[in-house]
Amino acid sequence: MTESATSLRPTRGDWYIVIALAALSIVFAVLYSATGQWPFKAPLWVLCLSSILVTAPLFLRRRYPSWVAWAQAVVFVTAQVLGAMEPQAAQFILFMGVYSVGAWQVDRRRAFVSRLLLCVAIFVYMFVSMIMQFGAVGDMTVLQFAAASGVNFLINVAFFGGAWLFGNRAWKQRQLMSELRAANEEVRAQERQLTSQALDLERVRIARELHDGIAHHITGVGIHAAAARRSLEKNPDKARESLKTIESSTRETVDELRALVYTLRDTDDASTGEHNTKGNPGLGDIPELVDASRRSGQQVDVVTIGEPRPLTPITEMSIYRVIQESLTNCRRYAGSHAEVDVRLRYGTSNLEVEISDTRSPGGLHEESHPDSEPPAKQPGLGLGIIGMRERMSAMGGSLEAGPKSRGGWLVRAQIPYPRSLADPDADVAEHPAASSITDSTAKA
Repeated sequence: MTESATSLRPTRGDWYIVIALAALSIVFAVLYSATGQWPFKAPLWVLCLSSILVTAPLFLRRRYPSWVAWAQAVVFVTAQVLGAMEPQAAQFILFMGVYSVGAWQVDRRRAFVSRLLLCVAIFVYMFVSMIMQFGAVGDMTVLQFAAASGVNFLINVAFFGGAWLFGNRAWKQRQLMSELRAANEEVRAQERQLTSQALDLERVRIARELHDGIAHHITGVGIHAAAARRSLEKNPDKARESLKTIESSTRETVDELRALVYTLRDTDDASTGEHNTKGNPGLGDIPELVDASRRSGQQVDVVTIGEPRPLTPITEMSIYRVIQESLTNCRRYAGSHAEVDVRLRYGTSNLEVEISDTRSPGGLHEESHPDSEPPAKQPGLGLGIIGMRERMSAMGGSLEAGPKSRGGWLVRAQIPYPRSLADPDADVAEHPAASSITDSTAKA
């Protein structure tokens, strides 16, 4: 595991630890000096300076853990020999040094060797100190001195052994967290890549459908141009009518070509994918979508408001795709017995489509159907609404989607009529009655 330069810098917590340990060691030095319970050989200010010097290297324990531990050991042993180090808080400071080697030393072999040599050196110093103190034991017998030395030895074994083990454990936890962060970043990168690929594929499909719609217009233009050429001299009225049709169709083609360029603005390669050989769907194919939803158990009502108008193939296909995606989402999330309403409103200048399902705010709508299975909560990238919105935006329309206040989900799309079909004198208010469309009359 490699460490970044930022992670090796001293943190605010490191400053707090160093200041707290130094202050604690100074307090112990002052108290021991005041009580006279420890045979210090140096004045109080030297004791305080030793407390600061043995603690200060901890600032660099992340970047240079082995050097910090050795520097602390040298200061501690030197101050102990000179009688200028308090015996309590300094032990915890050494514990932090040995612990830091295990927790922060990247080279694990170096961490093992460094701690091993450090512990050996400290125990050698303890053994030499006990031999030197043997002549000044006073009234203690050899057995008592050996027992006291054994207790001191075991305490230090437990102390530095705990620092060793806790340091290794901290290293493993940090290594695990680093691997989890790397895995999380990889998953996020893959998710972004999949999202981008899915959006590109959706744009390619939209562009191909727009291409088919434009090809339809161009074919019609060629037919009417040929008719106008043949009847120009013999039947000028018919030629004039053909030219008007050509003019209207070319305007619609320009609009749809603009939408085609819009959908291809971020697509690198539109040559992949299977070609749609079955033709582009339209409003006449909506009954099949409704039948599929009804076969799954849902109650689907299709209503048209206003006087239906003839639409261009690209407009019908865009509306069909919105209804198809919405009904698919209703089957997936609303449940097999949800009530779904599909409304087509023919307005003055645009066609509005609403698809909504009814669910209670506290749960799924199919609570009243205990024999039904819950809807499958399949994971996805949430690209259905994005694709519908891009499709409407490419055609100059808009799309809104979101939860309803009384429960359920609502999708509302508006798409303008082609220029040749827009009627400024017509209004939805002239057709207030809404008629229910059966399976055979769902085609607009």
